Amino acid sequence: MTRLIDIARSAGVSEATVSRVLNGKAGVNEATRGTVLEAARQLGRELGPRALSSGPLVGVLVPDLDNQVFSAWVERLEAELFERGASALVGLRARTVEREREILQRFLHSGVDAIIVVSGHHAQQRGPIEHYREITAAGTPLVLINGVRDDLDAAFLSTDDEHAMRLTLTHLQDLGHRRIGLAMGDEHTWPVRSKLGVFEEVAASSLEGEWPVSFTDFSYAGGYEAARDLIAHDVTAIVCGSDVMAAGALEGVRSHGLSVPEDISVVGYDDVFWAGLTDPPLTTVRQAVNSIARAAVRAALGGGEDSRRPARTEVVVRPQLIVRGSTAAAPEGSAG
Repeated sequence: MTRLIDIARSAGVSEATVSRVLNGKAGVNEATRGTVLEAARQLGRELGPRALSSGPLVGVLVPDLDNQVFSAWVERLEAELFERGASALVGLRARTVEREREILQRFLHSGVDAIIVVSGHHAQQRGPIEHYREITAAGTPLVLINGVRDDLDAAFLSTDDEHAMRLTLTHLQDLGHRRIGLAMGDEHTWPVRSKLGVFEEVAASSLEGEWPVSFTDFSYAGGYEAARDLIAHDVTAIVCGSDVMAAGALEGVRSHGLSVPEDISVVGYDDVFWAGLTDPPLTTVRQAVNSIARAAVRAALGGGEDSRRPARTEVVVRPQLIVRGSTAAAPEGSAG
């Protein structure tokens, strides 16, 4: 039988890499895998089903594809998995914990090698997590994006929501805004509470009294409703928890006969593909989806042959504020 070292020399890789390819292990990109297989064939090595398999299978769970940011997560995670010779099995609409558990169990029964959950019930402040522990107890790597639980051993990767809120509020205050409103979804989720904590801290130092907060949901209708509520509190700027909300807020402002940004500035969150196409183009916070997706896949697949992934890891990635036409100087006479 052709030796591993012969294949390694022919392919220009290590023996460990050849072993991983021939045994269908994760951590080898598709180009390298193809090179190793071709070298093995040319040297007469008989390839078993593991070597010829499509590679690792990873379960990816997102809330839905209606919100374009979740479509972006699926696209980037699938691309990163493909680059490493792995495939994605996608689950959607885990509206309840019971539904989420059912999807995760289906992933396990389908033989997934790892599971990645984006904005799942792990983001709930006091939500149950036993169904996550069932995954880790089965020995399956679990990666949770945008939400952290101290009572669970998993890999956590999140956008730095506190930094995002500081960037946004600094931008608006530099423009002279002193009465700023916040439009958010479920106040019990980890990302919302992170943003809310910074908002309340900055509001406490404001010279213009209380800054109002409107809790609706992360939808167009939710943003519309929140904008109408916050306008009644005489705000000059509205910070939204998603771009979809911000689009609704733009319409909510217009429904009062006001203009953006002349009368009220609006800021979104996510920087979905159409954020620069709204009227006016939306100032928003851009999540580092590419970087987080890459790190999530690396954690899920073990990071390669030299990985020593701990049982629990936490990675926080800072976002970027993208300034466009929906924010401008506060209306004359409104600044303190």
